[in-house]
Amino acid sequence: MISAILKAYNERFGFKVFVIFSIMACILCVSLTSFFVYHQGKSLTATMLKNGTLLSTILAHNVRLGVFSENVELLEDPVKGVIDQEWALEASVFNLEQRLLIKEEKPGTTVESWAPRYATGDTNAIFGRLEMTRLPLYVKGSDCTWFWSPVLSHSYRFSKDTTLFNDDKDRREEDRVIGFVSVIVDEKPLKQRIRTLLFKSVSIGLISLIIGIGALYLVLRGIIKPLKSLTNSVKAFGNEGKVDKLPVETRDEIARLAEAFNDMAESLNRREAEKAQLDRALRHSQKMEAIGTLSGGIAHDFNNILGIIMANTELAISEVPEGSPSFQKLDGVLKAVIRAKDLIMQILTFSHKNQQELSPLQIGPIVKECLKMMRASLPATIEIRHDIADSPGIILSDPTRIHQVLINLCNNAAYAMKDKGGILKVGLKNVSLDENDAKQYKGLVPGDYLSLTVKDTGEGIEPEIMERIFEPYFTTKAMGVGSGMGLAIVHGIVQNSGGAIRAESEPGKGTSFEILFPVIEIQPRPQVETGGTFAKGSERILFVDDEDNLVLAARYNLERFGYDITTETNPLQALELFKSRPDQFDIVITDMTMPDMTGESLAKAVMEIRPDIPVIICTGFSDRISEQQAKGMGAKAFVMKPVLTGDMTRIIRKVLDEANGGGKDLEPQNIE
Repeated sequence: MISAILKAYNERFGFKVFVIFSIMACILCVSLTSFFVYHQGKSLTATMLKNGTLLSTILAHNVRLGVFSENVELLEDPVKGVIDQEWALEASVFNLEQRLLIKEEKPGTTVESWAPRYATGDTNAIFGRLEMTRLPLYVKGSDCTWFWSPVLSHSYRFSKDTTLFNDDKDRREEDRVIGFVSVIVDEKPLKQRIRTLLFKSVSIGLISLIIGIGALYLVLRGIIKPLKSLTNSVKAFGNEGKVDKLPVETRDEIARLAEAFNDMAESLNRREAEKAQLDRALRHSQKMEAIGTLSGGIAHDFNNILGIIMANTELAISEVPEGSPSFQKLDGVLKAVIRAKDLIMQILTFSHKNQQELSPLQIGPIVKECLKMMRASLPATIEIRHDIADSPGIILSDPTRIHQVLINLCNNAAYAMKDKGGILKVGLKNVSLDENDAKQYKGLVPGDYLSLTVKDTGEGIEPEIMERIFEPYFTTKAMGVGSGMGLAIVHGIVQNSGGAIRAESEPGKGTSFEILFPVIEIQPRPQVETGGTFAKGSERILFVDDEDNLVLAARYNLERFGYDITTETNPLQALELFKSRPDQFDIVITDMTMPDMTGESLAKAVMEIRPDIPVIICTGFSDRISEQQAKGMGAKAFVMKPVLTGDMTRIIRKVLDEANGGGKDLEPQNIE
């Protein structure tokens, strides 16, 4: 028990303060009570002595005549008057010879049992002192006090400032003692009053002490409670890193401390939130950087493969009659290759490795082509319906991005109907928004728009989920089914196109997405043509690429248009060949990324040997060189693979004409 109290005293500030102040309050209360009782008891005793002396003096004054005449009858009334007083127990009158003239006791008392008794010698001493001093005196016993006064021949003279007779020396010498009186006064009432006073004082002291301790407890509780809350909040903040605000109920220093802690906690919470946001942004940036690095490496090899497919497809197309079934099938393959090239460019754009420009676009054919593709991949339980306007408006976008938007929305709709099946509706129409309509779409102004809608009859989306569907990495699909980036990408593409997207859903009744693209007046660029005009020539070309199949296909395609092609798959051997016969080549076309030697180094070495030789640099992807860097090193064109043969022949023709003085210097061309 004692150890627990000592532990609480050492560890709890409030308990320590309470104990110290309680002890101080007890000491103060006991001291004040003792001081009060002591002085009150002393005052009561002094009053009793004063009253007893006055009583004996008055009796001595009133019995003068009876003592002088020794008439008992004259003594009875004064003595009875004294006995009638509350404290008086006995009154006696003596003559000068110390003979008792009268003695009266209070009825019902026995003075002998408690009154002071003295030997004859002691009594004689009292009589002698009274006769000599002519002044009253008293003798204290255990429970009573014996008051004596001399009876003088003349009366006592009393002053206004005292209840005793006036001790006038000159007058006292004229008086003579003619007798003596004694009054025995009971001290029990005095002691009872003192005990009553002590009880009341102690009671008042205890009540005051209890009230004081209670007030101290309330005051300490008002101080300790916010301090305890502050301590708990600090511990919670240290453990969890976040804490709610402390209540501020007063205006004292504790309140200001709580306000300061609230400000500090709010600041730290804000910093933690900012730190978490920065951490998320950093992780996202690192993820995107990793995706960009991966996509860049894939893009180079994949574009080389596409280049081989494209070149061989063009060769096959050149060998079949135009309009034949084989021609149409090969033409479809070539369009798919071009679409794959655009998709690679989109991946590079998404990973911040390349910037793709928007252009006027008619998206009706893209929507139809996308739905054909979706039909092949969706289960038979899902019916596809479309309502596409005959002449939809022209928007500013990119075919691959529109394809990506529609694929994401259709895939989400199909996932919502995977269990029970349903209907997938895709609509494309022109709409005109007035001021009231435009207010329903964030960021739009009144005008003409192209509306693309995708609706399903699936299970719908809960309202609390609807608020987060466009957040990156948020998904309700099972682990491994969705990345959570589909709708975020759709939202970003729509915003970059200057449009707006709105989603509506009701659980059990399906979901609808509506996208509005601003309509522009510019005519769209023509659809990709696999044929077109070709620029013929007879110049000598040194073609360098480490892909054997690509080199072979490029040789066949360019030779069809009259060019003299020399090919090499090893850049070091190509350089030795050029050194041995620098004047036998009119133009050099080189890949950028090759083993042993890069296209950049090969181009520099070739131009050092022959500064007037035009060089075209081709690459599937490279972060080592850009169009501006190619221009700075002296290259005449910068071509992104894969490239159509027709485009390549036109670039070669233009570069050669410029090199032969056919016009001003040719700016490097970034042909995608």
